[in-house]
Amino acid sequence: MAPLTLTILGAGPAAPNAGGACSGYLVQDAENAVLVDCGSGIAGRVVEHVRANHLVGIAISHFHPDHYFDLVPLYYQIKFDEAGPPTPAQRVPLYVPPGGRAFLNDLGRKIASKSEMLEDVFTVCEYAPNREFHMGTLNFSFFAVQHYIPSHAMRIQGTSGATLVFSSDVGPCSGLIEAARDADLFMCESALTDPAQDEPDPARRGHMSAGEAGAAARAAGARRLMLTHYRSSGKWDAHHRAAAEEAFGGPVELAREGQQYVVG
Repeated sequence: MAPLTLTILGAGPAAPNAGGACSGYLVQDAENAVLVDCGSGIAGRVVEHVRANHLVGIAISHFHPDHYFDLVPLYYQIKFDEAGPPTPAQRVPLYVPPGGRAFLNDLGRKIASKSEMLEDVFTVCEYAPNREFHMGTLNFSFFAVQHYIPSHAMRIQGTSGATLVFSSDVGPCSGLIEAARDADLFMCESALTDPAQDEPDPARRGHMSAGEAGAAARAAGARRLMLTHYRSSGKWDAHHRAAAEEAFGGPVELAREGQQYVVG
């Protein structure tokens, strides 16, 4: 039975780290590959691992630019693949938050005066929270979490039974704990170096610090914690890891672009 694997294509925050990319992750189970988020810089990296038209699905956590902007370059990669543009049956399933089809239609009108532009290569599907969706052999569940706009954590299970949870962009909230419950690997954002950088009202928070990510992982009973969407430097990497490990009570990994990790 093939292991569930995670390849980090981009782990930077909205302002990407030097030489890095924004949010983007390749999740693979045997011959099945799903792209999770497609922020700036991701389209050129995903094709180092799999042809874009061979993806069995793409899942977008929310519609902030650092999580979806490279859907446009990915569109052109698929449309102009040497195999030719896809037939309707060959279009790549694109899973987006509720209301996402209208959002993408508006984007198409702005880019090409064609609302259905992206649907030339993608089959757009709006997911719903707390329901299971199948992309090849991978099972996805989406959980509404607290952010400045609607955002969804993802719980992904492979055929091995291993579970990967991606936090999306999120402030501390009960929905995140529910999504990450007993995860084999919990990949959690830590965009803040200090919680004071976010809104003072807890109900208006939209991001996590590394210490808060560690506390969430511990509350959820996650087996492993990986930080992503973080500001990276020698100084900050050490800060993130130490704060998260103290709160989590165990070792913490930092998502490294280009690296592949076995979930289980």
